[in-house]
Amino acid sequence: MPASLALGKPLTGAVLMRLAAEGMIRGVVDVGPGCGVYSRLFRSLLGDVPWTAIEVWAPYVRQYILNDLYDRIVIGDIRYLDIKKVGEDGVFLFGDVLEHMTIDDAVEVVENASHHARLMVLSVPIGCWPQGEVDGNVFETHVEENLSNQDITDNFPNLCAARTFLDSRGRGVSVFFAAAEEADREKIARFVDEEERAMVDTI
Repeated sequence: MPASLALGKPLTGAVLMRLAAEGMIRGVVDVGPGCGVYSRLFRSLLGDVPWTAIEVWAPYVRQYILNDLYDRIVIGDIRYLDIKKVGEDGVFLFGDVLEHMTIDDAVEVVENASHHARLMVLSVPIGCWPQGEVDGNVFETHVEENLSNQDITDNFPNLCAARTFLDSRGRGVSVFFAAAEEADREKIARFVDEEERAMVDTI
């Protein structure tokens, strides 16, 4: 569906804010924005940095008024785009998008992005999440319907922190953070731990 699950969004936003405060986010590339959830939630929190959307389904641009949410919109399939022309040295957000392709394609996409992005956030549904096309959009189909945390940790590069959030039915979303440089990975892992503890203390 064009809107992603809310699970994991508070932690993602808190960590992104910390990274932005450190000057580590110079731009954002939102892969598969759908209705623009990440921009709606986080854009005002990350300072005056450019936001780019990569959207495979052109009708969503008008349907969800994406031009009001992003500085630049690229219409195309991330599997076939030349990522280095999209932007470098920023954060790539893969919000509930990798399950819409084979895991081999997803690994290639993330690996290609890792050569041009300083940071990456992968939000992946964990467990059995079947889904077909939505309103004629075949790209909404879940090609990988039953991903596990092990599938992600075994295959994707430069991961440094992950948290899994379960819904009331026991299905969940895992949020994985990644970075090209070891120093960034260490900092992100610390931020994730600190923000998670702060949320627990607040509750």
